[in-house]
Amino acid sequence: MRILYTAVDTPIPGTDGGSVHVQELCLALARRHHDIQVVAPRGVDQRSPPAGLVVRRLRRPPRFFEWTAAGQIRHIAQDFEPDVIVDRFYTFGGGGIWAAHQAGIPAVLEVNSPARPYPGSWRDGLDRLSLLRPVDRWRRQVLDWSDAVYTTSVHLVPPRLQAAVTVVTNGVDIERFRPGPTRSNPPLCGVYASSFRAWHGAEDLVEAVRLCVARGVELEIICLGEGPRLAAARQAADRADLSGAIRFVGRVPFAEVPGYLAAADVGLAPFDPKAFSALKLGWFWSPIKIFEYLAAGLPVVTIDIEEMHRLLPSSVARFYPPGDAEALATTLEYWATNRTVLREAGAEARRLAVSRYSWDQQASAVEQVLREAVTRV
Repeated sequence: MRILYTAVDTPIPGTDGGSVHVQELCLALARRHHDIQVVAPRGVDQRSPPAGLVVRRLRRPPRFFEWTAAGQIRHIAQDFEPDVIVDRFYTFGGGGIWAAHQAGIPAVLEVNSPARPYPGSWRDGLDRLSLLRPVDRWRRQVLDWSDAVYTTSVHLVPPRLQAAVTVVTNGVDIERFRPGPTRSNPPLCGVYASSFRAWHGAEDLVEAVRLCVARGVELEIICLGEGPRLAAARQAADRADLSGAIRFVGRVPFAEVPGYLAAADVGLAPFDPKAFSALKLGWFWSPIKIFEYLAAGLPVVTIDIEEMHRLLPSSVARFYPPGDAEALATTLEYWATNRTVLREAGAEARRLAVSRYSWDQQASAVEQVLREAVTRV
């Protein structure tokens, strides 16, 4: 198929979750012998896109008017003549779907963020100031123009559509992320990759490390990334005098992340859903770092919710109640004192990543959605 993939709010190249998703999924579709071009704004630096990825540069419209990119997309589509246009959902986007609708090209919407109102959303707060509700009306129009929808979670789309969408999780490059040498001696090395948002649980992790140190558990926690709660987490660690047990590395180039994971024993994902109002819709997040942990052969420590159990069998993960630092500390202590179980879980984690969560497998699921949309239209 000839696929035009539009991402008006996602810079390419890039290293955040959205940019990684676009790059890796589209490269995987190209490996499956599809002719694919990506329409996206340029990344913040001047690096070239990954080899094998064809990117058509988008002149980024003013904020809140990204939907006006439809004209640019329509012009690119006339040149490329795609069989289908895939549009990555953005509240103020929709230009790819609109361009497809105008040109009579099959349109597929990829939904990774809420395509419905939710409590606490500033976008919906603005929308309620107008009787016409333009934001919600436009979202519904984009959904109605879409010939198919795939999403990381049914919670992201309105209830009327939830039975019809296809769920496709994020994935991982299983060649880039690989297990490192087996570690058999203390301390337990845990890695925490984060953009340090309020719901990422960084301060819960610091408190759990403090409790472990007080119990004599030997830990070395490596924190990668930066974000709004990084300073607070650092201050909490300093107050508890945890400099020997937890280290904040800051932002690292994406190419270096696999090395940090390969040197660790366990991957940490201590989320706090209550701190993110959008998650009142239901847990819809598909964190790429969890799949990277698995591919690196790392058992996962994360929260005890139904959606995480669907992703992670108990053979590769241990779960604790969200926000319970004491339970998180107990989980870390378990892995620190059960090295044989840790090694077995790590091997199973790698097998799970290879068998279920590679980008090629996610691309296969997307490919099926696209074929059905093209055939149906």
